[in-house]
Amino acid sequence: MTAAHVAMQRRSFLAAFAPAFALFCSRGLRAEILQGRNATMHGQRDRAVWQAVNRLAGARLAKPGEQIQAVFFIDLNCPACARFWRWFDTPAHRQWATLWVPVAYMNAQSLGRAVAFLRAADPYRALALNYENFSDEARQGKLPEAANPSIQEQSRVRANTRYWNGALFPLTPLSVYRNADATYWQLLGLVPEEEMDQYFARLGPARLQTYTDQRP
Repeated sequence: MTAAHVAMQRRSFLAAFAPAFALFCSRGLRAEILQGRNATMHGQRDRAVWQAVNRLAGARLAKPGEQIQAVFFIDLNCPACARFWRWFDTPAHRQWATLWVPVAYMNAQSLGRAVAFLRAADPYRALALNYENFSDEARQGKLPEAANPSIQEQSRVRANTRYWNGALFPLTPLSVYRNADATYWQLLGLVPEEEMDQYFARLGPARLQTYTDQRP
């Protein structure tokens, strides 16, 4: 694929994405519908979506044996994702069992950084490195791009991107999470921190409760 073809694809994607992004950023949006299929800013999703997002290529920030509580879709070159990471990277939020699914759409370096993230032996350190001193102006993270990504590695990221774009909504960060009442929810983008905490206030536990036999 030539550089010109890549640039043309990127322009086409951003042209399609721009109206939704402008609407998302408009004042007073909050709980209003954006556009497209299943595209409420915060809305309930079915269990099939939850199962599908957990099958995508991502990196777990979770202890062994824990069940994922939230799945986060990110582009390693996304400025809003950098702010989302700073909200997440606190003692309380770091205790959650999370799955981070990289997509690639922001610029030509996104695919290489996504592959590097999936290769990382320590995903937490990779995210911290990428989003510390993030360049909003250049839309560039700090995680070095993967050297010589294989076709299989690139295909995994592209599969993530296709699902995110087609079944969810082309906006990052995007969260899909499960609540304690066994319902599943999708949150588009980033809202003020107080609102973020309210959305995630009823997360389901990472470990199933066990009950001991109380019979005498």
